[in-house]
Amino acid sequence: MGLLKKLVMAFFVSFAMLAVAPSAMAKIGKVENQSQSEVAQSLIDTIDAAEAALAAMKNGADKDTVMALLKKTKQTAKTIESSVVLADRDRALGKVSKARGAYKKGQHEKAEELMEQAVKGFKKVKDKYHNF
Repeated sequence: MGLLKKLVMAFFVSFAMLAVAPSAMAKIGKVENQSQSEVAQSLIDTIDAAEAALAAMKNGADKDTVMALLKKTKQTAKTIESSVVLADRDRALGKVSKARGAYKKGQHEKAEELMEQAVKGFKKVKDKYHNF
């Protein structure tokens, strides 16, 4: 009987841990149910971050600074929570990731070109959101 109680208790504890784990592992920085003004502000912040990263690349800033700006751009873009522009946002984020990879490998011209495409992509996302 004692063994049965221990097994049942172990089952309930393990089941409770499974129920708590997803909420504990939720993405940080993700904003659920953003208002329209919050989405618009996220779009503006993302474009500003992308333009800052592009400007740093063109001005010949050091590698750590550019990498930090690219990371900030990626993190800021992930705060855009709108199903209307999700696919376009992901395409622009892909350009940022490719630009980051190219910059890491020392391919600065390719990275600048990809970041220019990413900035255009984020501006397209903003236009699409406001014209929907």
